[in-house]
Amino acid sequence: MKPLLILALGLLSLQGMAQTAVKRKSVPDEVITSDSISWTISTLSSVGYVNTTPGPYYNSYKSGGGMLVKFNFKKNGRFSFQLYVQANSYGTDTETWTETEGTVEFKKDAKGQDIFVTKAEKGVYRVTKNGRTTSRPIPRNELMGQHSQTFLWQKTTFSDDPNHIYLLMVDMEEHPEADVNNPSTIKPEWVSKFHIPAK
Repeated sequence: MKPLLILALGLLSLQGMAQTAVKRKSVPDEVITSDSISWTISTLSSVGYVNTTPGPYYNSYKSGGGMLVKFNFKKNGRFSFQLYVQANSYGTDTETWTETEGTVEFKKDAKGQDIFVTKAEKGVYRVTKNGRTTSRPIPRNELMGQHSQTFLWQKTTFSDDPNHIYLLMVDMEEHPEADVNNPSTIKPEWVSKFHIPAK
């Protein structure tokens, strides 16, 4: 009797693993990215300035700064996220890089909206200030807290930008009242507009 119970428990475990694998493969084809293309938002400035402050960076050309955000989704239910921020001012150059990766599940919420849920498993913070770089792993509590999120999403195009396809996202933890069936519940500033080149 005992061997049958062990066999039954083993089969249930395998079934649970198979169901988990199916969930992790639920990434829609329309959002899957390649190694060379990411869903991206960039505000990195193309305008710079010449540093006229005496010191080691005198007369050097500097970018005006900005940020770059990237999301990648893979068929196997994995995601990666990168956030790069550049802040340059006279005498101080700072770059920060946050990178996380983990599992992602695409599904419908209770309102029938398309959402995806990220669960970050590992990540790193890296800071370069005036040429000196430090880095540290992201602690588990931060991975499970601020780096594991739920997003409302919709893929679309805009007639005034035929060169890009957009992935519109709203952070549902910050804005749980967002409802695509009632557009007045979504403020434009809540929407992150990630894009990739149109094929």
